[in-house]
Amino acid sequence: MPPLGLAYLAGVSARAGRQVEILDAYALDWSWARFEQELAHRRPDVLGLGTMTPVADVAYRAVKIARRYAGQIIMGGPHPTAVGAQIFQDCPEIDHLAIGEAEETWLPYLDWVAQGATGAPPAGIRAKDQEFREHRPTQHIEAIPWPARHLLPQTAYRYLMATRPGFATMVTSRGCPFSCSFCDKSVGGSKWRARGASSVVDELQALQKTGVGFVNFYDDNFTLHRKRVVDICEEILRRELDIEWKCEGRVDGVDTKLLKLMRRAGCRVVAFGVESGNADTLALLRKDVKVEQVEQAFAACRAAGVRSLAYIILGAPGETAAQVNHTLRFVQDIGADYVQFSSLVALPGTPLFAEYGHRAPADVQNPVDGDQQRHTVTDLPPEQLAKLMGQAWRGFYLRPKPLFRLGADAYHSGAWREALRLGGAMARWSLPWERPAGSPYQPSRAQEGL
Repeated sequence: MPPLGLAYLAGVSARAGRQVEILDAYALDWSWARFEQELAHRRPDVLGLGTMTPVADVAYRAVKIARRYAGQIIMGGPHPTAVGAQIFQDCPEIDHLAIGEAEETWLPYLDWVAQGATGAPPAGIRAKDQEFREHRPTQHIEAIPWPARHLLPQTAYRYLMATRPGFATMVTSRGCPFSCSFCDKSVGGSKWRARGASSVVDELQALQKTGVGFVNFYDDNFTLHRKRVVDICEEILRRELDIEWKCEGRVDGVDTKLLKLMRRAGCRVVAFGVESGNADTLALLRKDVKVEQVEQAFAACRAAGVRSLAYIILGAPGETAAQVNHTLRFVQDIGADYVQFSSLVALPGTPLFAEYGHRAPADVQNPVDGDQQRHTVTDLPPEQLAKLMGQAWRGFYLRPKPLFRLGADAYHSGAWREALRLGGAMARWSLPWERPAGSPYQPSRAQEGL
């Protein structure tokens, strides 16, 4: 996926006339040695990295390599926002942290660094052994420059569920008013802020002109405000855009009529945080939805001709093996087209962490996890949950219809490498002589190459 957060900051920099470059080592499939060579050649005055908690160890490794070649190193994103000053102990090579949304604090930070980084840092920037001042965004998100996608290796990005070649990502709103116990909202916050339909479709139209055929909307909840979704779809239809897309939504935010309009406007996949087929687990996770609403949303997707993706969490605290198996049957019963099974992690900054973060870590992953360790919160023995996880993936995808669908997706999206990588990861992960249950995850070549 394109590093959209970095691209937004690059867009802010470019508009201000600053010299900026993005190195997406993942997309370019660089080795660690190549990464070091590129940094040794460039020797940036400021090196910025964005990271999430599950892959913080990879980011720390990159920082340690970069320390010799960069003037100042700053880290932003969900992990430093949630963890705070502890990062300076975890990775002393980091100079500064960008806390929260950084589009308004980035240029003041660069000015501060240019003046020798003396005195108090700007609001929103955390420095070692200095007082931190919080920054709250003041400008409407429509005023933020578009991501500097021209600095990204745009043709290198693929997405297996894309229905057309030419892939990009977009964010049209920030924040989420719901209170799921496992969700880290430390960056975007709880206040929902959204771009208008014209602004959204302007960016879609610009992407189409560059050859993008499929867009993945990464809003926390694209379908939160029904009228805005209708306005976006009607504007796409009015301009006769020929572009297809996927979005994230809640099961209580869609119905057949809305999904049919979305389908006409290019929507091909909607992803839902289903999490579980057990009412007790949904209550623990504070989803504020009922199992019946899940069934209705997936039925509406089928009626509208829109594919559905269910995000599922297995082994939440209190869940038994029988309840996990119930969820595995449930996702097939509701007719989900795709499923992503994961184990539950109590991330810093979440209500779940406050309650369960003290537990001894149990490492249970799935074949597509990018993190090298996944410290799972479960009452089941880790070996048993790992076995159930394998059964979940094999039981859902090793069937004729899902296999045919994934093959068709790879053909239409051009994501053959991603399909083969997923298939290989599932095969290696499933075979006991390749990956015993509970053993450490072996990163893919792309992950090992940073």
